[in-house]
Amino acid sequence: MNDADFCCTAPKKKAEQRRDRVIEAARKLFIDNGFHGTGIAQIAKDSGIAVGQLYRDFSAKEDIVAAIVDADCCSFMAADSLRAAINNGEARLVRDWIHQFITAEDEPEDIEGSRLFAEIVAEACRNERIAAIFRRVNDDVRDLMLNALEMLAPAPAMAERRAMLADMIVTMALGMLHHEMIRRDADRGPLARAFVVAVDREIDAMRGDAPTA
Repeated sequence: MNDADFCCTAPKKKAEQRRDRVIEAARKLFIDNGFHGTGIAQIAKDSGIAVGQLYRDFSAKEDIVAAIVDADCCSFMAADSLRAAINNGEARLVRDWIHQFITAEDEPEDIEGSRLFAEIVAEACRNERIAAIFRRVNDDVRDLMLNALEMLAPAPAMAERRAMLADMIVTMALGMLHHEMIRRDADRGPLARAFVVAVDREIDAMRGDAPTA
């Protein structure tokens, strides 16, 4: 995985700005109408991009979904800040990043984002292309998580435990999202704190159990 998999900080060209308009319009339409209830013509109309031009930028509706997933992953992962913390040996910042990944709460404006996530997950169960997008993103996220855990517990003997913990953390984060969607009025704090405690306990155990030279 490299930085291009997530965020680009260079000034956006006109073509990128046009794609962003399409993605933003599609995001709102998918939330309001669902994936199957939204057509390319409607996305073109709401984005102000001609259908012909839209098809030059995106060959199919699934390509727009892929771009949405990548953009959301970029925003949520904060990959650049994590890599800087790893390179600088800032263990506390790396742990803070892991905590945030597990417990991140939706801001009021992000509640619709959870609905969109649920819509795309449902489509992934029916559409192999969307499922493949999710598998790719999951692999990228897991690689980034492994980089974080290796910085905190670098002993080669801990590789298997790091891999297991990386899978646990990703599963916890997805579980928190599910909890947030189906129990919107519930206090998520105790569960989030329990997850963080469990992860910190395992990281500390790996550091303590690592063989010494």
